[in-house]
Amino acid sequence: MERKKQFLVPLYGWIAAGILIAVDLIAFQATRLVNTGWRHYDLSLPIDNYFPLVTWFVIIYIPVAYAQWIYGFYLASRERKTVCYRIYTAEIIAKIICLICFLVIPTTMVRNDLTGTDLLSRWVQSVYDMDPADNLFPSIHCLESYILTRAAFSRKIGMERCPAWFKWLSVPVTALVFASTLYLRQHVFVDVVAAVVVVEIGIFVALRVVKERQD
Repeated sequence: MERKKQFLVPLYGWIAAGILIAVDLIAFQATRLVNTGWRHYDLSLPIDNYFPLVTWFVIIYIPVAYAQWIYGFYLASRERKTVCYRIYTAEIIAKIICLICFLVIPTTMVRNDLTGTDLLSRWVQSVYDMDPADNLFPSIHCLESYILTRAAFSRKIGMERCPAWFKWLSVPVTALVFASTLYLRQHVFVDVVAAVVVVEIGIFVALRVVKERQD
């Protein structure tokens, strides 16, 4: 019985995850109801010309990234309250900054025309169809992976029960997720940089808002 309890998510972890999902839906989806008709800006830089469309990166962009997020936030939800609240507070603050950016600087980009009929090309096209080229700055994809890597390694905000294999695997996986957003032409370079910045701001604030306590 005790062994089973080690794998259960406590109530406060479920509540934190529920709040995060609500904020995520508002930040990424609800803002589209507001900014759809607004002028959108293309933040592409010359460096973005060095990232051609590479369709196999869709394997990283969808199943690999989502596997990292699901397991990573499962680990975060199982942490003691202080650690759990700090990780989720940092994430929520970062998402709120994203929401503001999506409204203040609506963005778009030019995507490649897909002419291939192979499985990977069709998969990428389905991603394009489901995810319009807007709400790009900062990149939510990069934000999610980066904050889990920071949480795995940070002493103050970090996951104390994080398995060593997830900690070290998160580094190359996050790097590949960053690359996938560029090589799939889902984001431009400044979107990736902005994701790192908003996470760092979120962590900075969370460490000052959520005080250490004996759980």
